[in-house]
Amino acid sequence: MSEGNAAWVPFAKEEGKHIPSSAQLPDVFDSLYDHHGLLPFESGNDPTSCRLLVKNSNIIPQCIEAYKRNIAGHGIALEYLPGESDETAKEEWNRAERFLETCNLEDNPEEIIGQLIEDLESTGMANMEVAWPSGSEFPTIFRMDPKYVRYTKESKLSTIKRKRRISSTKEVEEFTQQIYARRYAMKRGTSVVWFRLFGTDGTENQVIPLKVGNDGAYGEPRWFGNAPGVVGSREAEELNVSYFSNGRMLSMILTVTNGRLTQQSMELLSKVKGSQSQGGILYLEAKGQETGGPLDEKVEKVSIQMDKLNDLLQQDALFLDYGKEKKADILSSFRLPPILVGQSSDYNRATAQAALQFAEEQVFEPYRKWIMNEIFNKRLFPAMGIFRVKAVLRAPSIIDPEDRKAMLDFIAERGIMLVRDLIPIAEDVLGTTIDESKFSPKYLDTPIAQLAGSQPAILDHEGNGDADDLQERVSIIAKRLLRKGSAEVGAHV
Repeated sequence: MSEGNAAWVPFAKEEGKHIPSSAQLPDVFDSLYDHHGLLPFESGNDPTSCRLLVKNSNIIPQCIEAYKRNIAGHGIALEYLPGESDETAKEEWNRAERFLETCNLEDNPEEIIGQLIEDLESTGMANMEVAWPSGSEFPTIFRMDPKYVRYTKESKLSTIKRKRRISSTKEVEEFTQQIYARRYAMKRGTSVVWFRLFGTDGTENQVIPLKVGNDGAYGEPRWFGNAPGVVGSREAEELNVSYFSNGRMLSMILTVTNGRLTQQSMELLSKVKGSQSQGGILYLEAKGQETGGPLDEKVEKVSIQMDKLNDLLQQDALFLDYGKEKKADILSSFRLPPILVGQSSDYNRATAQAALQFAEEQVFEPYRKWIMNEIFNKRLFPAMGIFRVKAVLRAPSIIDPEDRKAMLDFIAERGIMLVRDLIPIAEDVLGTTIDESKFSPKYLDTPIAQLAGSQPAILDHEGNGDADDLQERVSIIAKRLLRKGSAEVGAHV
């Protein structure tokens, strides 16, 4: 533009939703903290804000789902404690089984455990309500939404009485301790309902609290230290999406010498952005500055020049490396291998097996033991008089085929494995149940090596014998055993 007429032409962006950071959101307990002596959350660490961060993350939901599926997704089972059996604790087994089937008529125990895991990994805290209806033999359990639960300080001196089975004597004894306990408030509608710690004296319903870590009353999600990265990753993705509607973010100077752009050109220039401008031709019109007098209408020659203020090469997306690094940080906080959240491009069979084995041994199995002890084995079962049976979360079967083959070769060749030892393997591989009572004890006690030696050589696809492949021969024996059992029993049990 001509001197004295420089102007700023705004290139407006499309309106979009602002991605929330870890700032604290409106609280349902607002104005009730001082009145009831409740403990507030640290800024940004309240359940509502944490859940919003999880929702806006591109990796945390997958991590939490991996926890739920691998920890609680294989079901609950009962086991006798060492030294106990049907002869000593069958009645307790039946009572524990009945409780697990009736503790909640809407959700089964596995689903409730999964909900508690999701609460723990999303907000750092989880709570289970234990209601003991009058005259009922068993309590009812419910998951409590962390959004509506707050704690008081540990200021109430309470007495807890717990019964424990002593391993050395196998006797059940009662122990009493004095502790400073919290009270627990839950917002239901417009009213506040109070709960007491499970096992303490009182008339209110009880609560079993769980949390991640030992810092503070409420705990903190294990990924919370990476909260800025969660926000940054979402902002980076929003920036990439914005590119398609607003075009490349290039700053430039448009200079008009000896004239000015027409109003139509100004309006056209302000609309040149995004996908609508691709493949088009920009035509700008400028009017020159008049320099002559009344009789000499002379117009200066006009020139238009565009200069970029930066000349960065636009890639397919911005901050790709940043996003990858933040995902890796979140996976590290959960201690999960990438294959468990669907990122398996760099894995082969051996590395995948090792990764799954690591996660099972270092993450999932300790988590299963901890959460089942905290809820069932240390609290609910003893309160119901169940001391010789424990509840466990089942684990997946992760077996290296090479290790299994080597083991079968070793024990079968040396006559260690008997036919009765093969039955569980056959049931697992073939997905059925064999009634071993239909076989004679002599047959069940026959060494596998003796039967394997009597089998004809196995031919491969070229017709060559492979008499050394003991695992194949064992498989044939298992199938023969199954067919024999089916013929004798008439149907699979």
